[in-house]
Amino acid sequence: MPRFLLRRLLLIPLALAILHFAGFAYAHLAQAAQAARNPFGAAAQERASIWQVYGAYLQGAARGDLGVLPTIAKEPVGAAVLKASSASLGLLALAFLISAAIGVGLGFAAVRGRPPTLAGWLLPISALGLAAPSFFIGALAIGLLLALLLRGGPDAQLLIPLQGYGWDEHLILPLLALTIRPAAQIGQMVSGLLLEELHMPYVVAAASRGIPWRVIRWRHVLRNFLAPAILALAGSFRLIVGELVLVEWLFGWSGLGRLLAFTLLPPSSATVGGLSGHQPLFLHPPLVAALLMVLGLLFVVADTGAAVAARAVDPRLRKPELEQQHD
Repeated sequence: MPRFLLRRLLLIPLALAILHFAGFAYAHLAQAAQAARNPFGAAAQERASIWQVYGAYLQGAARGDLGVLPTIAKEPVGAAVLKASSASLGLLALAFLISAAIGVGLGFAAVRGRPPTLAGWLLPISALGLAAPSFFIGALAIGLLLALLLRGGPDAQLLIPLQGYGWDEHLILPLLALTIRPAAQIGQMVSGLLLEELHMPYVVAAASRGIPWRVIRWRHVLRNFLAPAILALAGSFRLIVGELVLVEWLFGWSGLGRLLAFTLLPPSSATVGGLSGHQPLFLHPPLVAALLMVLGLLFVVADTGAAVAARAVDPRLRKPELEQQHD
């Protein structure tokens, strides 16, 4: 376990450095491509190479200067990313906990009977959930709320806010969009893993000896089921992080995803999803690099944490390392 954890920890800085450079280089080269298509002569301006610009940026970063946003407020990049990170982490944590609770509950509820079988209602529920990406769910929810508003007459009001940031009713729509698909995925995977484990020979042998089914399920099966379930939960967390950009952009949630949308969507799209007024952030290299690094950190930490937790609860996953140590 220590060697495995050490290898993972040593790979994290390398992965983040690659992501940071990739984001910076993409924004810098995309800026050059935009300038080359500028009919007003911007292409005639000589631009420094990516190595020169990135080297100068790293020198400033070593002094604690991560750059400033090209806005009127001149907010430091580090402060903007930190503020957006707090908003996104709160939303991610809530979405993951809700989807995990619903998904695990569905998975356990779907496995019933002796011998255990899968409930028929799980397939349509999981199919509908997996077929509905977060952006579609969010757009559908907005459409339904607007339809109710139009049917309510001139004095009607929205039931909940469609956009905005706040730890109140503003959470409802983003959480709804982020939790349905992961919950369906978790429910499907948990039920499949549990059903497979319940058909193992040791379970059949324990049942034949008269051990109560509840004891078999919660004392013996759960121990062997935990490791793959943890990895399944980590996969759903990565799914939530991947859908964060579209959800935050759609609902105007002031997090990492929305900030990344500001940097990647061209000014012609600036009036969609609450992007108006953020055109200066388009292809800003320090901001793109910082955002990709933070989002990459979420993926790496989730993957590493899940792998370590799975090895901690299931000694069988540590056998290759133990064999190498003996050799």
